[in-house]
Amino acid sequence: MVRALRDDDGSRNGVEPPPGLAALEALAARHRAAGLRVTTAIRGERRPLPPGVDRGAYRILQEALTNAARHGGGSARVEVAFAGGALELAVDNPLGAGGRGGRDDGGGGHGVAGMRERATLLGGELEAGARGDRYELRARLPLEDCG
Repeated sequence: MVRALRDDDGSRNGVEPPPGLAALEALAARHRAAGLRVTTAIRGERRPLPPGVDRGAYRILQEALTNAARHGGGSARVEVAFAGGALELAVDNPLGAGGRGGRDDGGGGHGVAGMRERATLLGGELEAGARGDRYELRARLPLEDCG
């Protein structure tokens, strides 16, 4: 995971860097093709992101959408906000059968625990849980290195 968060090009040993937020619509399209109704919104003025934040944000959204597809009620809303000195991510979806909407199992790098660890390594924070009949995930990743 540390290699994926570095600000280098990730090309060591033939490993390609993971996509960043520029691939958000392609990610949403893959989930739509699999049957999840996904809406996306970008707020604020887009600006260049440090590579680690860009890749980390994509991976958080990727896992959140995967969890929504597995455990949620068939749809998900994604919002990315360029707000002041931070990138804010929000994903929410209806709770699925049995009141499940995300995964907070504390497992080794998967589900909410893995997303929270990734956000923390980037100097940010992540909160997730059921609120009413929805599952909500919110992450805030600092951008102090951005111009």
